[in-house]
Order: sequence, then structure tokens, then C-alpha cells
Amino acid sequence: MSTTDAKVQVENLVTEPRHSIEIEYCVPCDFRPQAIELTREVVDGWSERLADIRLVPSSGGRFEVSLDGEVIFSKAALDRHPEAGEIAGLLSERIGDPWTIGSIS
Repeated sequence: MSTTDAKVQVENLVTEPRHSIEIEYCVPCDFRPQAIELTREVVDGWSERLADIRLVPSSGGRFEVSLDGEVIFSKAALDRHPEAGEIAGLLSERIGDPWTIGSIS
């Protein structure tokens, strides 16, 4: 990859749309560890594409993930927590594959 190509990729990171993610989790159910782990996964993979990520304490067994205001995962609808890599797959479909160190060189 040429220096010019790398520069264009970096400029695209700055100018491409930024996304908002919200993770709503049940506090009485102790879903906080799952919410924190998912936050870590999202930040590690998509931080350059995020405007913000919010953790929203809730109740009633809720564990919902929203992207730009649209619910992309709902424990209430599926009656289960997300499986390993499930949210990553949903994000990849909507905002692109995760960023990795060395992907811009």
C-alpha cells in the first residue's frame, strides 16, 4: 500500500459517518458484566466508527443493543443473551468489519 493510499484511508476514518451504540442492561439481574464485556468488544473493534457508546442501566430482564436508535438485538424478543460473536456479526453487516491494528499501514 502506498503512502497516498494509507493517507486516504486515514482521512476516510475521520470523514465517514459515526455511529451511536446503546447497550441497555438489567441491573437487578446482574447483566452488567455482559454489558461491560460487550462494550469492550465493540470499542476494540469499531471505535474509529463510533460517535458514542452508552450503557443504560435498566430492569425487567432487559438486555438490548441499539445501533443509531434501531434495536439490533433484544433479549426480550429472543428470550436469550447474545451468543459469542453475534453482536459483532450484526455490527459488521451494518457498519463494516471491525478495525484491527495494522489494517492501515
